Amino acid sequence: MPGMTGIVGPNGSGKSNIIEAIRWVMGEQSAKDLRGSKMTDVIFAGSDTRKPVNRAEVSITFDNQDHYLSSDYTEIKITRKLYRNGDSEYLLNGQECRLKDVLDLFMDSGLGRESFSIISQGRVEAIFNGKSTDRRAVIEEVAGVAKYKKNKTTAEKRLNDTTDNLHRVSDIISELETQLEPLAQQSSLAREYKDQKSQFDLLDRTKTVLNIEQYQRQKESIEKQQQSAKKMASQYEIQTAEANKKIDQLKQIQTELTNKKDQLQSALLTQTKQLADVKNTLNLTNERSSQQDSNLSQMKSRRDELVDQKTTVENQLRNVETQITEQLASIKSAKEELDQLSSMSAQQQADALNQKIEELQGQQVDQMQELTTVHNQKSYLTRNHEQSAKRQEEVGRQQATIKTRLSKLNQELTSKQESYGTESSKLDDLKQQLNGELSQQQKLKYGYDKVQKAWYQSLATVQSLEARINSLKSMETEYTGFYQGVRQVLQHRQMFQGLFGPVSELINVPTKFTTAVETVLGAQLQNLVVDNQSTGKQIIKYLVSQRAGRATILPIDTLANYSTNRSILSRVESLPGFQGLASDIVSTEDDKQVVLTHLLGNTIIADQLDNATAIARQTQHRFRIVTLDGQLINASGSMTGGANRQQRQGILSRQQEIEQLDNDLSSAKASSTQLEERVQKYEDASKTNSVTIDELRHSVAETNEQFQEVNGSVKLLTDQCNEAKRQLSALEYEINQDGDPHKSFDQQIADNDNQEKEIKDKIENIKQQITEAKNDLSTVQSTSSKRTQQLNDKKQWIAVAQEKVSHVKDDRQQLNEQLNDINNELDSIKRQTDIANQSIEERQSERKNAETQLKNLTEQQSETQSNLSQIDQQLTSQSSKLEEANVNADRLRELQQASLNELNDVNSQNMILESKIDQGLNRLSENYSMTFIEAKQNLSDKSLNEISSQLKLLKRGLDEIGPVNLGSIEEYERVNKRYSFLHDQQTDLLDAKKQLSDTMQEMDEEVKTRFNESFHQIATSFSHVFVQMFGGGQAKLVLTDPDDLLTTGVDIIAQPPGKKNQHMSLLSGGEKALTAITLLFAILEVRPVPFAILDETEAALDEANVNRFARYLSMYGSRGPQFIVVTHRKGTMMNANVLYGVTMQESGVSKMVSVSLEDVPV
Repeated sequence: MPGMTGIVGPNGSGKSNIIEAIRWVMGEQSAKDLRGSKMTDVIFAGSDTRKPVNRAEVSITFDNQDHYLSSDYTEIKITRKLYRNGDSEYLLNGQECRLKDVLDLFMDSGLGRESFSIISQGRVEAIFNGKSTDRRAVIEEVAGVAKYKKNKTTAEKRLNDTTDNLHRVSDIISELETQLEPLAQQSSLAREYKDQKSQFDLLDRTKTVLNIEQYQRQKESIEKQQQSAKKMASQYEIQTAEANKKIDQLKQIQTELTNKKDQLQSALLTQTKQLADVKNTLNLTNERSSQQDSNLSQMKSRRDELVDQKTTVENQLRNVETQITEQLASIKSAKEELDQLSSMSAQQQADALNQKIEELQGQQVDQMQELTTVHNQKSYLTRNHEQSAKRQEEVGRQQATIKTRLSKLNQELTSKQESYGTESSKLDDLKQQLNGELSQQQKLKYGYDKVQKAWYQSLATVQSLEARINSLKSMETEYTGFYQGVRQVLQHRQMFQGLFGPVSELINVPTKFTTAVETVLGAQLQNLVVDNQSTGKQIIKYLVSQRAGRATILPIDTLANYSTNRSILSRVESLPGFQGLASDIVSTEDDKQVVLTHLLGNTIIADQLDNATAIARQTQHRFRIVTLDGQLINASGSMTGGANRQQRQGILSRQQEIEQLDNDLSSAKASSTQLEERVQKYEDASKTNSVTIDELRHSVAETNEQFQEVNGSVKLLTDQCNEAKRQLSALEYEINQDGDPHKSFDQQIADNDNQEKEIKDKIENIKQQITEAKNDLSTVQSTSSKRTQQLNDKKQWIAVAQEKVSHVKDDRQQLNEQLNDINNELDSIKRQTDIANQSIEERQSERKNAETQLKNLTEQQSETQSNLSQIDQQLTSQSSKLEEANVNADRLRELQQASLNELNDVNSQNMILESKIDQGLNRLSENYSMTFIEAKQNLSDKSLNEISSQLKLLKRGLDEIGPVNLGSIEEYERVNKRYSFLHDQQTDLLDAKKQLSDTMQEMDEEVKTRFNESFHQIATSFSHVFVQMFGGGQAKLVLTDPDDLLTTGVDIIAQPPGKKNQHMSLLSGGEKALTAITLLFAILEVRPVPFAILDETEAALDEANVNRFARYLSMYGSRGPQFIVVTHRKGTMMNANVLYGVTMQESGVSKMVSVSLEDVPV
């Protein structure tokens, strides 16, 4: 888009942001130049209506079809991104690139963030206000010498570095020359030592391998013993398990027999109870039968008595009937005779009277008979009353007797019922106690078995711990794992008063950090801590004299106290995984704290490797970092780590294991003692429980027998009470049926007396009538007294006869009544007898059933007692078997324990051999960095005795040589090699220095040529453009030092129209601005660029100059370059081909609106 593009808008709308965005995407690094305090200020911070964003992104696209930029792409898109967290990205055609790549792309192209293609008002001011040397930079940009200057700067730096290196190399060579001669001597002595040491090492390796093989053979033999011991222990364990299983089976059988015995005892108790019930029933039945027999006998006697009475009454009744019949016949005959006497006429009147008298006498006789009947009835009532009174007295006596007996029975029943309740409650309590004790017996058995098993396990644990502790303590006592020299000193530590011991004995390490501390200290754990150097010398002299090996001594009085950099430490304390400073975590006595500081003062412990590396970076590798699992980052930055297939136990681990095992052993012994006490308590409780169960069973049996006896007595007394109540009820019923005999008798006597009185009154009346009739008859009979006398005699006889018949009839009535009473009583006795006989049959049936049941129960009881006796025998036999099984199990446990002890001893021997093998392997690994297999590949063929003898000779020879510097061989070779190398390097550096000087001179010449050519071109163009911009006048560019084109500055001499020729600093502000703009336009003519950006460049110009400025831009822009102008001036706007308006319709958000002026109608 050739021509001029204008960007307009009010202040604060964001016009300059466009220019700054272009500068920013092209690599601007100064936030200040972008009107910010820090680079993240370019990110949108939000507004009243919009939230802040987290990144800024700008992309700019170049049409590179003419390959103006040094790139093969025809279109180049550069993108820059910045995130609020400070991260940034550069993209070149969508591919990530570096800032350097972007800057290199624009170098010497006339484009870029600092080039003359981007011109702001400040850039114009910098031209006319700046120094001449600052204006030189503009010319250099046009000349394209930036890369030469950059290369020269690089070359100068390399030349300076080369010079510095040359000085250092010379110094080092001088130093090395002083070292070569003594190193040559040391190297010769070291080679001799090395030869002997090589022979010594070969023999020592051979001896170590032979010893290891010997130990391995011994270990194989021990392992065979171990297998045999394990086999024996396993066999005894199986036999013990079988014995325990047999004991459990016997206990199970014993439990079953005990349960069966309990069942039989319960059945026996039930049978005894049933037997007592049957006996009580049988006794009650017999007693009832006896009582009923007695009642039957009484009723039979009474019946016989009544039968006799009935026979007598019936005979009397027949006699009375005969008398009545005979008397009636006599009376009939007498009446016939009387009728014959009365048949005479004279006699008729007398007969009528006599008849009347007879009738009256007959009535009198009837009344007399009735009176006799009343008298008889009264006699019967009196007699019956007397009998009833006697019966009531008898019933009363029987009631009194029965009530007395019932009262006694009730008292006995109450007493027995109380005893029954007491015995029942007592029996229930005893059964409940027995059940509780039986339940407790099961619990005790379960608890005993469980605690006994735990006790055996605890004993095994104690023995295992003791064996392991003894083994470890044996290794500790023999200082297994220590170097030979250290071990020799420690075994004779009483010789050295100032010896405190090895570091491993003097420090306390938390278990969590054991691996870390063992890793970081390593062999330093065997360093011997002493009070002063004198003791250290004494120890070293001892080792030398005994040829016992070497040891590292740490004298406290001269030990360097490492000073920890706490400021660096404070920065990492808050980092993830930081555990602490090792010297702070590990503790020791106060007077030995310097040892910790010396060994661990520069060591930090981290939790894992990732955090350790982060801590190491933060401390700039000034500390040694170790992780909890033993991975190590050294202060130099090197890392050591990994893991072995089989983790070997370190010295600290062994000490901590002993301490832990001691604690575990104390706990195990305490637990075993407690379990043993609990076993004893269970045994005592089981014995007490068994005794209590036997006592309770005996008490239950006795109490049950007493209970059954009381129960039988209660039932018998209850039946007797019920029988007495029944008899008493029968007597009461009889009394109720008869009623009150006295009351009934008095009423009947009163009625009888009234009836007697009435009859007597009637008889008196009849007697009076008879007297009257007799008087009348006397008159009539005066004539015939004799016949009358006969009639009277006959009548009198008839009357007497009839009176006798009446009396006999009364006797017959009484006999009939007496006979009815006898028959009624006989019927009653018969019914009672039938009932009694039926009851007797029932009692006989009950007795028969009870006897059968008694017989069956007796047989069952005998059978149960027999079974119980057999169970007791079986229990006795089972107890004997169980006791034998327990004895056998104890014997097997003792044998098993003995085999376990043997196994522990064998294990200890095996551990010692393993320790010796480990020592040999460690010796091979630590001294020769070889595995056992590698060491076996190169051995001496000499015997072990020859090796031992030659080792002593070689040791003496090595001691005579004394301490040598084995590193002197390599050091000599290294120094000599380095000397040769540095000598060659010195020559190379001299050559390089000369080449760099020549190159720099060539670059200076090139810069001078390019600068000179560009200056004259720009000066010519400047003079030409000045006339166009000012409409006349003249101006020129001059060098401040023409003789030194590398450093000369550039001044501007201008003469606007109408003014004299003068220095630029003397021009007015508008003239300065226009002159500076003229210089920039002149540069663009000399070094055309694809585009140029002007940010309010014409702000200081008046309207006339603005119009000239705009016309020039329009004219020049039509020839090819693209001008982007940010402006407020109308003249500039009027000459723009396209205008972009920047508005802020929304607070904080800029928007652009474009207008093509060519399309706008005029």
